[in-house]
Amino acid sequence: MCTYKDFMNCKPKSFHGTEGVVSLTQWIEKTESVFQISFYPEECKVRFAACTFADAALTWWNGHVNTMGIDAANSMQWEELKRMLEEEYCPREEIHKLEQELWTLTMKGSEINAYTARFNDLAVMCPALVTQNTRRSSDISGV
Repeated sequence: MCTYKDFMNCKPKSFHGTEGVVSLTQWIEKTESVFQISFYPEECKVRFAACTFADAALTWWNGHVNTMGIDAANSMQWEELKRMLEEEYCPREEIHKLEQELWTLTMKGSEINAYTARFNDLAVMCPALVTQNTRRSSDISGV
């Protein structure tokens, strides 16, 4: 049985709606890891995840709840909530900026840890670019 108390004991991240694309992605990843670890059934996911919304994200969610009704909102599939969040908090212009940053990312001095961390953040948001580059590298090396 999935309980809200069990969910909160896993310390899910709050999402405020002002943190940007990378933070939304990290919130989704953390929330999904909590779901996987605790084997939450689909019918609990949206209800529990919505409890981590705060500030602007909570206002956004409450607007949807008022339009849809609480029962419809809570019975939504997790994938649908993720799609809605991405539409709201991942505008195409911001994704395009991140893609440009990934294409032009360079290491400053010997700050390899900072470079690697930023590359990983950008790779999460621009998987097609990384996948494409990985394929090209594989093609070149013959692997």
